[in-house]
Amino acid sequence: MKYGNTNLPENVRAFLEEIIDDEELCDAFYSSDVEIYDEDWVKDLEENFRQEFEELMGPGDSSYKNIKAFARDGTGALWVVLDDELIGYIGTEGQCGIVSRNINEFMNIIAALKGSSLLFDFWDVDTLKSEEAFIDAYNESEEDDETDYNEVFDKFINKHGFTHDLKTIYEYIVKGLTVQPFFQVIATDDDYVDSASVLGLDGQEQLEALMDALNS
Repeated sequence: MKYGNTNLPENVRAFLEEIIDDEELCDAFYSSDVEIYDEDWVKDLEENFRQEFEELMGPGDSSYKNIKAFARDGTGALWVVLDDELIGYIGTEGQCGIVSRNINEFMNIIAALKGSSLLFDFWDVDTLKSEEAFIDAYNESEEDDETDYNEVFDKFINKHGFTHDLKTIYEYIVKGLTVQPFFQVIATDDDYVDSASVLGLDGQEQLEALMDALNS
């Protein structure tokens, strides 16, 4: 198996191999800000991860210690596996967080959103406070989407027995974002601040606001 010399979990390696071996599928994920690279890229990042992590987040103590990167987004941020199961995001603006409970749900979310940027289109409290708000945002993003990977993503969804149902996708997203303990980095240098959540640049306040909205 490709990526067999990396430390990634086997189920993550299997998805990476499938995607990188299919040019159209790889392009489709690229359009969703999930940039998949070859085994050498993963191995190199593993060897230099602590340096990469500090360049993104600054010196600090992470609430999760077992962190393995498997992809980038267009800004240079990292998609990572936490504790060999949870899927997290480490941004370039001091934000990080859990985005999915497992790799299957993560891949399903990306494919179901069909080319929309997960971060910029959907990660905010107003969009995620209800199913209706989320579905409205999805429908608007489809109208504005100039790149159509519907057939590629639909094939991927059907192959893996994933769902197209937006209510289920919404559930996957909010349950992933609200996993506790939160994935955060507490600064150990006075020149830096603690990480923000993926929902906003104000510590964990936006994430806590989302949880309040969901429970109201």
